[in-house]
Amino acid sequence: MTDIPKPKTGAPVPPTQPPSEVAVPVRPLTSPARILRPYLRGGEAAELIGVSIRTLEKYRCTGGGPPFLKVGSRVLYLREDVEAWLQRHRCRNTSDDNYVAALREMPSRRNRP
Repeated sequence: MTDIPKPKTGAPVPPTQPPSEVAVPVRPLTSPARILRPYLRGGEAAELIGVSIRTLEKYRCTGGGPPFLKVGSRVLYLREDVEAWLQRHRCRNTSDDNYVAALREMPSRRNRP
């Protein structure tokens, strides 16, 4: 029989059994099934563009964002439309016409309360 040293008082006791709950992995946005889908949900389109969901909602109300579909209460974006919208906003430098147009679309910060 071997002597097993007892932990000192107040010292944490290492677990003898693995936890009974097993974490289920969350399906990432970049899983193959989501990459191949032609339609994106709002959060997926916002992630692809690099803006928040609220900014994408604002684009839907004020215009200037990618075209969208409204199916019942769900808003969908065609992946091709989002990628084409991104391409139209490409700029080579700050003198580019797209860059100047994007500055004109931004609301003025001076007039904010």
